[in-house]
Amino acid sequence: MRNPVILGVLTIAVALALVTGTRQSHAYEGPWCARTGGSEGYVESCSMRSFQMCLSEIRGSGGSAGCSPNPNYRPAFVPAPQVKRAQQLRY
Repeated sequence: MRNPVILGVLTIAVALALVTGTRQSHAYEGPWCARTGGSEGYVESCSMRSFQMCLSEIRGSGGSAGCSPNPNYRPAFVPAPQVKRAQQLRY
């Protein structure tokens, strides 16, 4: 009797953890891309949060390096603040 109860509770706990604990994970996409390269190709990192961060990333790398806007960047949705409307006049 004891083993089926423990097994049932454990199964429910694992299922609940899998359902609620799964999140879509992905690398951070910033608004700026740092691009560094040489004769054999280039490396691009689009995780820069600011233009200054991008410049500090490419500083001293030599070769052809630059910063450019990330074409895939989509800022997080920030809802506009709600404005209270004046009470409508009733005629």
